[in-house]
Amino acid sequence: MKEIIIALWYYKPQIHLFMNDYQTARSASIKLIVKEAKSHPEALALIPKFSSGISRLEAISTEIDAIGILQGKDITGIASDKNTLIDLLSNYLVDISGAVCSHAIEKNDKTLQAKATYKQSAVGKMSQAELLTAAGIIQEEAGKISAEELANEGISAEEMAQFSEAYAKLNDTFTGTREAIIDRSGYTQKLADLFAEASAIKKNILDPLSRQYQRKAPEFYQKYKAASTVIYKRNTKESEEAKVEEASK
Repeated sequence: MKEIIIALWYYKPQIHLFMNDYQTARSASIKLIVKEAKSHPEALALIPKFSSGISRLEAISTEIDAIGILQGKDITGIASDKNTLIDLLSNYLVDISGAVCSHAIEKNDKTLQAKATYKQSAVGKMSQAELLTAAGIIQEEAGKISAEELANEGISAEEMAQFSEAYAKLNDTFTGTREAIIDRSGYTQKLADLFAEASAIKKNILDPLSRQYQRKAPEFYQKYKAASTVIYKRNTKESEEAKVEEASK
């Protein structure tokens, strides 16, 4: 019995960082139940409903691993060049807003002048969202000024194009990061639903029917019971001891 229980530690799913320790242990238990069941086809043939429950449990395990791939989306990777874009956009924001402000002063447009006043020190303290908002305003206002007038203020058409491109790219990273966070919360709920279904199948179908195996296939019964044991470490200050529970709980 001990040898089989210890084997749970070596039968962890390949994808587990997206789950907490208890979920990882439960996933390992589900996989081991399926593995032992499929290793005893003659026992499964004795109780068709038990066999169907094992098939669904296997499908759930596959879904859990698939969610791991999706939930493991690397938010840092989505914005791997974010810092470079922030620096680039910040520099352009200061330069182009200065040009727009100078143009506004010349035209005696105090409203535009107020919109276009961004000092380097203030821009450096902006969050990504604030930077995007400010850049969007300047991009719009600069777009109302002719290329010739902007060039007279020192801003070339190429610089405006680069400013617009940096703005678009940084906005994409901001949107992508938010979408990834939203996706993760959805995956977390899906994961909880799958574990709940697995527990229901075990509690309401597999466990009641497995009692027949005490008489019909005792060796498989013992392996099923061992595989059903969830072993995990509770990371608390009070205890670092392994926690053992039945998977149906």
